[in-house]
Amino acid sequence: MGLRNRPAYRVVVIDSRKARDGEYLESVGHYDPRTKLLELKTERIGHWVSKGAQASDTVGRLISRYARQHAPTTEAANGDTAAATTVSTELLSTPESATATDTPKE
Repeated sequence: MGLRNRPAYRVVVIDSRKARDGEYLESVGHYDPRTKLLELKTERIGHWVSKGAQASDTVGRLISRYARQHAPTTEAANGDTAAATTVSTELLSTPESATATDTPKE
């Protein structure tokens, strides 16, 4: 994805048995490193993680960055800072039952 000298990346859910650049199950976001534009579907990422999917190191860093960018400030009227922190740690934590051979089933 992207143009020459203008990279852009998709964040996708893919079965571990498929080729790296092969068919993916779902696109859950995209990242443009030149403009630092990062958009993720956190609810879909959470869904796949709950089914046993494991985020790569790079995607884990992108999820952390996204959580920091979209976390409410401490001056927010609703006081949901704890909820935003919980969401980001849930996405990054791996279920205890998940192993390297677990794959999402659908």
